[in-house]
Amino acid sequence: MTCFFSKGRIRSIWAITKKDLRIAFRFPKNFVATQLITPLRQFVLFLLIYQSFFIVTQNQPLGYWSRSNYIPSLLLSSIFNTSFQYAYYRFRSHFIREKYWKTIQLFLTAPLSKLDFLIGSIFALAIELSISIICYLALFQLLHPVSFLSFLLISGSLFLMLFGVLGVGLMQGAISISNENYLFVFDYLYAGWFFFSCFYYADSALPAAFRFLVKVNPIYHAIEIARGTIFHHLSSGQTLGSLAYLLFFSSTVPFLGAFFFRKVVSKLGVRGF
Repeated sequence: MTCFFSKGRIRSIWAITKKDLRIAFRFPKNFVATQLITPLRQFVLFLLIYQSFFIVTQNQPLGYWSRSNYIPSLLLSSIFNTSFQYAYYRFRSHFIREKYWKTIQLFLTAPLSKLDFLIGSIFALAIELSISIICYLALFQLLHPVSFLSFLLISGSLFLMLFGVLGVGLMQGAISISNENYLFVFDYLYAGWFFFSCFYYADSALPAAFRFLVKVNPIYHAIEIARGTIFHHLSSGQTLGSLAYLLFFSSTVPFLGAFFFRKVVSKLGVRGF
């Protein structure tokens, strides 16, 4: 415990956090405006779709979705969806930018643990996303007030999801450094991952043959935990099971991402500039 929280390690993590924040906020007005508009676009799109459905069907429910709860549900979906996308592509854009700035070698040769880099990155990510998350969660709380414990449950599942996704993002970052020709694989992976996360619909909307892919998807469990504060469709055991699965995802994938990063970059090196 003492070793993990050593002063040197904390300084390294804080230095990474500050560096990422300075890059993100170099044009603060544009950055803040982008953070606010991104979730809103998805929210408005699906708001119109669901509103049209309820009007046409004279307020017939769609699974757990009903006229009374679809707006706060879509708010949570937009928050989790945009956060997932932001985390997934974070290292890809970061490393490509550093590669063409010709500063990537400094990062690769620095005596820095990739796990520390990951921890620093998620602190920076949490601060960057806090602008939109706080605004939309405040709106969510106005529309559908929940207890403090439920609010912590939503925030905790979001944070765990982000940490795990960053681990996959680090794998993508390794490919962006060593061979951008294969980045399309991660674009295809993102499309499938998004589809089976069920951000904006229930898993029952998918063909029965594919629903097992939903159940093994940790992102689905994260959003289901959050939606459970609205739908109340999960038992305590189901919530704890989803939390345990999400915790396993967020605690193992970052290590796998760091291992993959070291192996790929050390073997293939830097290519493409």
